[in-house]
Amino acid sequence: METVNIVVQRRSRAGKGVSRQLRMQGHLPAVLYGNGTTVSIAMAEKDLVRIQQAQAGENTIVELLIEGEGSETCQAILRELQIHPLHRTPLHVDFYRVDMTRALTITVPIEFINIPQERLKIANATLHQLRYEIDVACLPGAIPDVITVDLEGLQTGTALKAGEIVLPAGITLITEAEEPIVSTTEVEVEAVAGA
Repeated sequence: METVNIVVQRRSRAGKGVSRQLRMQGHLPAVLYGNGTTVSIAMAEKDLVRIQQAQAGENTIVELLIEGEGSETCQAILRELQIHPLHRTPLHVDFYRVDMTRALTITVPIEFINIPQERLKIANATLHQLRYEIDVACLPGAIPDVITVDLEGLQTGTALKAGEIVLPAGITLITEAEEPIVSTTEVEVEAVAGA
């Protein structure tokens, strides 16, 4: 599991004016919560980009060094990112403090392998991806970048449910087991009149 180290500053002031000033200086207002505490912080916008570009993306464990009065270090995960609806720029970041010895629930993207293209073509069928991610529980250090789903045995006219996905050791499914993830359907070919 990749970890990104960033330095943030503890904030004592809040409000729209303060947040606007921070963004003009290339920083983002943020909050760190969890374990019964909430801390207002400011982070460099470039550090958000580093987290998003990490292999695990927003599921990356972040080592925060909080500078200022009562400086501390902790592990956290990005929980929410507020984006400006018009400009699509980041406005605010929420981090969740994690305990590396306690499981947490996380959303992980799905990646399909061994898609039976030839079988689908012969059966004149199409593949429908119904979910692009699933919810799982695991220790923070065991968060997978993706959940790989093998479709080699998928038959035409069937669906693969979340409970049928083979998960890595230490990962527990939280998504409803009966939730369909992918399905295949035959495409009906209409007869051409007069043919």
